[in-house]
Amino acid sequence: MPGRPVYEPIGPEAIRLLLIAPGFASETINCTLIVIEDRNNAPEYDAISYVWGTELSDEPIMCNGHRMTVTKNLAKAMRYLRPLPNWDSVITWSKDHQLHSSHNAWGSFATNRQEEKEKSVSQQERPIWIDALCINQEDMAEKENQVKRMHETFADAVTVKIWLGEANDSYRADSLRLEALKPKGIPTLRQQIHIGQYGSTPVVLAFIAQALRNVHVGRDYPTASKADTNTAYRNLVHGFPKSDAVEWEFLRDFFDNPWFERIWVVQEVVHAKRAVAILGDWQIEWEALGQAATWFQAHGFALPSDVQFNGDKKDLLPVSKISAMWHITGNRRPLLRILRELRGRKATLKVDKVYAAYSLAEETICIWENNQQFDPLIEPTYDPKRVDEVYPNVIRFLVIYHGDLAALSHAGGIQGVKTSGCPSWVPDWNQSKISTEFVNDNRDESPYNASGNEHLFMGDSIDPACLSVRGIKVSDGSIRAYGDKLISYGFRHTSYKEEHDFVKSAWNLVAHLAKRGDASGDLNMYHPENIPHTFVSTLSAGLTETRQLVDEDSNFLDDAADWLLQQFGGQIPVSGVSKKWRLPGAIWNYSSSGRFREAFTRACLHRRFFVTAGNLMGIGPETMERNDIIVILFGGKVPYVVRELGEGKYSFIGECYVPGLMTGEAVEQWKKSGRIAEFFNLV
Repeated sequence: MPGRPVYEPIGPEAIRLLLIAPGFASETINCTLIVIEDRNNAPEYDAISYVWGTELSDEPIMCNGHRMTVTKNLAKAMRYLRPLPNWDSVITWSKDHQLHSSHNAWGSFATNRQEEKEKSVSQQERPIWIDALCINQEDMAEKENQVKRMHETFADAVTVKIWLGEANDSYRADSLRLEALKPKGIPTLRQQIHIGQYGSTPVVLAFIAQALRNVHVGRDYPTASKADTNTAYRNLVHGFPKSDAVEWEFLRDFFDNPWFERIWVVQEVVHAKRAVAILGDWQIEWEALGQAATWFQAHGFALPSDVQFNGDKKDLLPVSKISAMWHITGNRRPLLRILRELRGRKATLKVDKVYAAYSLAEETICIWENNQQFDPLIEPTYDPKRVDEVYPNVIRFLVIYHGDLAALSHAGGIQGVKTSGCPSWVPDWNQSKISTEFVNDNRDESPYNASGNEHLFMGDSIDPACLSVRGIKVSDGSIRAYGDKLISYGFRHTSYKEEHDFVKSAWNLVAHLAKRGDASGDLNMYHPENIPHTFVSTLSAGLTETRQLVDEDSNFLDDAADWLLQQFGGQIPVSGVSKKWRLPGAIWNYSSSGRFREAFTRACLHRRFFVTAGNLMGIGPETMERNDIIVILFGGKVPYVVRELGEGKYSFIGECYVPGLMTGEAVEQWKKSGRIAEFFNLV
């Protein structure tokens, strides 16, 4: 109707859907918005999951008779998704086409739009939901309401269509480079034709097909253990080309797609009944992508998710975020764990780092299921005057809701320019944190109990930027000295110079304790003969690579002693670390498992080794400074490093691991001393 606006107000239970008219590639996109007053009565529809992007399309679309400008990426998606006219002029593949799914390894999970235009999932004949168009982005109240119900929108869709962009199949791989690779693992379509001659997507599909075969085979073959340490042999037995084969570049480029990095896409796919990735004319089942990425992750092909890797990537793939997304499917997790898993993902608005987690978390999903109101601390808002309150409020909510300080393990510990105005005790979810938390969330069955079961006791500060918590200072717990942070990530059984230097520097701080017993009075672990064992325990945060206590796994301690001997000969003593007799340099000392190295690098990455005024040793935040103090905050599982600011205020620096403080020893000493606990006002 002429003069009628594109958007009119809708009720809280309403939903808008979009109908895209059929058209050829050269035609203007024409679509119509329809309003369903009760989403429970909505017709069958699909939903699109895509990356908005910032670049606007040069050509506007027509929506409800109005010209509208959308992003270039959305315009491309709509062109590929809209139905082709059902006329004979539309050219499709014949059954004997080289890439037809009926005679290729990917036939069970991928097809091309040009095979059968009437049956292709890419042909968008049902109404579709697209957030940029189906939500009035200028109406703040509508936007907040729709965001809270986003999970319902995607859960109710028949199919969630993941738009990955246009396929790079105009590129033709160098036949001379590929010819030599034909017998090495990637199958050919015909005896003399390599699939790379048809572009990169068929090569990607062949890789995924082989990974899925390996999923079904499992590890039931006699060479599995050798494949774990010998990458060339591993690739051979798993049916893949050598690590320097050009095909790996195609697969890495595919998994490097920006969609896999975005934050909102997680809930969009996790809640989907069915999800299909659209890459140009190709359509790939999300289940196949998730399973394949998880297999690559589990078998050593994954690049580290948060650590920059500067080596030769070869057959290393950015699949960690895809694998994590696949594991979330069907599993509710604590909000804190979801926030951590989403932390490294990208979002246009920083508040979305929190809101995108709500429909995946135990604490918030029950609100929708029971038709309850959100706690005021976590009520979504896009009000510019209130967005700075979102991060502090969600942490305060978690502390109060669970009655513990697990959330503090995610705060602090990031060196560099502070990117937000948040208080020190609030994690900046908009900034990646490389170090792994000692306490994951409130449900984590942590072996640590630094506060000795003393319950959380919060002070009555009315300052919203202050978290007031009761606790005690550790006697002689000020930081006396520390070493440089560990910046290298252990990878594929290789020990790096940075790891060697970190351990050597750490030992230099405590070597004197192995000669004289002035460390810490009654603590047996700090007697001279036990210093090597305590040193190993500190480097691994007291846990094996499977989070078992180190003292409960003698094989792990043997491996730690072997690694120290390999790296340092007899410069760092291993007596007392394990019971196995060793001779420095002996070939039978060698351990190929690298279990200690894995646990050590995980615990110490982007942390510093330190000693206190009372000669306790520990690992703590990279941002620590000399004279920072160690405290025990009631309700916390681990000790914390804080910095005194005066007037009873403290800056929160981060969590730490200190042998002799992890099972309530400081609290027991405090009870015997008769000292009064104090409130630490963290700001």
